[in-house]
Amino acid sequence: MIKIAFKGLLIILSLYILYVVIAAVVLFYVPLKTGEETTSIKSGSFFGHSESTDRVRLLEDGYEAGRVRIQMIQEAEKSIDIAYYSIGKGESTDLIMAALFKAADRGVYTRVLLDGIANGLRGNRRGVLYALASHPNIEVKYYEPFQLFKPWAWQNRMHDKIMIVDGQLGIIGGRNIGDKYLANKPPPDFVYDRDVFITNSKHKQDSVIVQMQNYINELWAHPYTKKAFYHLTQYQVDQGKRMKALLLQQYGKAKQVGETFATPKINWNASTVSTKCVSFIHNPIERFNKRPFMWKTLINLAEGANRSVLIQSPYVVPTNAMSKYTAIKKKRDVQWTLLTNSVTSTPNVLAFSGYISMRDTIMKTGVKLYEYQGPYSIHAKSVIYDQRLSAVGSFNLDSRSTFLNNESMVIIDSQKFAKELTMAMENKIDKSILVANHKRWIKSPDVQRKEEPVMKRTFLYALAKVTRFFKEFI
Repeated sequence: MIKIAFKGLLIILSLYILYVVIAAVVLFYVPLKTGEETTSIKSGSFFGHSESTDRVRLLEDGYEAGRVRIQMIQEAEKSIDIAYYSIGKGESTDLIMAALFKAADRGVYTRVLLDGIANGLRGNRRGVLYALASHPNIEVKYYEPFQLFKPWAWQNRMHDKIMIVDGQLGIIGGRNIGDKYLANKPPPDFVYDRDVFITNSKHKQDSVIVQMQNYINELWAHPYTKKAFYHLTQYQVDQGKRMKALLLQQYGKAKQVGETFATPKINWNASTVSTKCVSFIHNPIERFNKRPFMWKTLINLAEGANRSVLIQSPYVVPTNAMSKYTAIKKKRDVQWTLLTNSVTSTPNVLAFSGYISMRDTIMKTGVKLYEYQGPYSIHAKSVIYDQRLSAVGSFNLDSRSTFLNNESMVIIDSQKFAKELTMAMENKIDKSILVANHKRWIKSPDVQRKEEPVMKRTFLYALAKVTRFFKEFI
């Protein structure tokens, strides 16, 4: 039994080393692209002087975030655009997919764009994929589908999580679709995440939703994007029909008994707050070493802060490649606070091994560093500048989000929203331990309030040693 476990550990470690090597080659040996997009948007562009057409709502509760998605689909009249990294399993997924089929049945044109590797619709979930692809009013595409003999394309992932309805309602954040993010009764792998709902209340063309729509259009038409199927077999069509019928039956029963997830009644205007400006940013749609547009934009905003910068990210791996673009001259009076997962709470030991290998570097910046203790783990990605500007989206503080993935965020100029977001982040800080502040450790960073499994700790620190070896390159 021990030999089998040891062999399994070696296999996983070998695959991880291969993965890191490929990432290192992409990040180090492939030159950074040059061009105007390498420079970020000036920080002043994100501030407004009067009330914007866009109103926003913070979606901190996963169950409520699912209800918002359902109602958006139920109210759709013309179009639905979905661009997601993955669609997971669970009752929430089944009800959202059923609502999507009902919308398509009544003539709503629907586009579903998924990551070509991490989409989640495999195995016994392929029936959902066949049902989507065989519907006359639904188109399904993959961004950068897996190609065995093109390993340089493996790193080019679409990590966005965006939904737009009728060009008037939008949602963006860190949540994929699935019970892991949206369940009322959290499964064991549940994560706390965050979205922003946006309504273009006055139907104006300068809405941020128009910017988000243009981005999806660009992804949809891009050469990296391919149809999920060019031809469906009769067996696949029949399997899709059976799956659709099962989901619609489940959806009908949920609505009949008044299940709150399937029967939301949300007043968009009353549940949102006003803004002065909402902007959309995203990484360039490129293979290999992308220009770090989002990273530089977030850094420029941080340089302009006068009082505080509050950051939450599930993964924090500030590599050498990222530091080349971070000539931050920290102002003495600006309080920097960073919240991330701990060894106890993290579900991703591969990413966390990178954080451990660079934790000393993070501490030396003087940031107030917190590690979340649970329950579950945190997956939200957000930054608040001076309690006014808020950035929320899919961007993690690591090289993958900086140089490899397609990522996107909205930047919101609203003190009301920033106050709500601060409270949400402080709620997680209350369940965390302070491990570093003012360039010193508060206590040993390895001392945790909870005990994690010995195997997890051993595996994680073994990976950290591998990551340290490669960190000079990535």
